[in-house]
Amino acid sequence: MPLAARTKTQGLVDVSIAIAGATGGLASGIVTVATSYPVLALACGILALAILPAVAVTARSR
Repeated sequence: MPLAARTKTQGLVDVSIAIAGATGGLASGIVTVATSYPVLALACGILALAILPAVAVTARSR
C-alpha cells in the first residue's frame, strides 16, 4: 500500500475512534442521568457479551 494511502487510512481511523469515543461518552452520560450507574454498567456488560461471538468468529477465520 502506498504511503499516501496509509496516511489517509490512518487519519480516517483516528477520526473514527475520536467520534466513537465522543459518542460513547455522550451516550453513557445520558443513560446515567436518565437511569443510574448500575443500569449503565449492566447495559455495557450485556453489550460486551453480545460482541463476543463476533470476535470469536473473526479470530477463528484468521
